[in-house]
Amino acid sequence: MNPKKIVLLLLVFPFLIFSQVGIGTTNPTKELDVNGDVRIRGLSNNSGTTNPVSVTADGTLVTSLNNVTAPGIKFVGFLSSDLSLNLDFTFKDIVLSNELLDVLNEYNTTTGRYSPSIDGYYKISMDFDIGNYTNSSNDLDILIGLWDFTANKWVLRRTFKHRDNNNSGLGSGRNESYGITNYLQLLQSHSYGFRIFTDYEANTNRDAKLKSHNTGSTGTSLSTNFSIEKVL
Repeated sequence: MNPKKIVLLLLVFPFLIFSQVGIGTTNPTKELDVNGDVRIRGLSNNSGTTNPVSVTADGTLVTSLNNVTAPGIKFVGFLSSDLSLNLDFTFKDIVLSNELLDVLNEYNTTTGRYSPSIDGYYKISMDFDIGNYTNSSNDLDILIGLWDFTANKWVLRRTFKHRDNNNSGLGSGRNESYGITNYLQLLQSHSYGFRIFTDYEANTNRDAKLKSHNTGSTGTSLSTNFSIEKVL
C-alpha cells in the first residue's frame, strides 16, 4: 500500500473509533443517534403481539418470547368451574385449566403443576372469590398458597377467616374477594402448584366453594385467577 495512504489511515483511524454515528441526523449526540423509528428483526416473533424489551447482563436486547431469562408475565390462568372445599383434613389442588397466557408452556392444565424454565425471582399473584358457605355454627378458616412439590413444602402461604360466626357482617353464603401477592425465588428443577385447605374438623359440612365466576344483577365476570411473572 502507498505509504502516504497508510499515514492518512493512521491519522484518521482514532477519529473513526471515537466518532458518533447519526442516522437521520447530522448532529449525533451519542455513539449511535437515530432520528426515527428502529426495527430489530432479531426481536420479531410469531405471536402477533407487542412485547417489552429487556437487556441481558452482556447488553443483548431480548424479549420473553425469544429468551427465557427475560422478565415478564409467564402465566395467567382461571378456574373453569367452582371448586368444592368440603374435604376433611385434605388439601385441594387448584387446577387452573382455563389459560389466558402461558408464554413458555410451563403450566400443565391437567395436573396444575408449574415448572419454570429457568431459576429466577417471580411475582406470584392470587385473586379469588370464596362463597356459598352456609354453615351457621362453624367458622371457615382458609389456608392457601403455592406448594413446592419437589421440596414438599409451602413456599407461599396465607391464612384468613372467610366466615366468622361471631361477626354478623360475614353473612351466610356470601361471596368474598381476596388478593395475595408476593415475590419468590422459583427453581427450574422444581415443580409448583396452588393449594387450598379449609376443613380442620372431620364430619363437618363445609359447603364453601372457590368460585370461578362472580354473578350478580349487573352481570357475570371471571373471578379466580392466578398469575406468575418473572421479575429478575
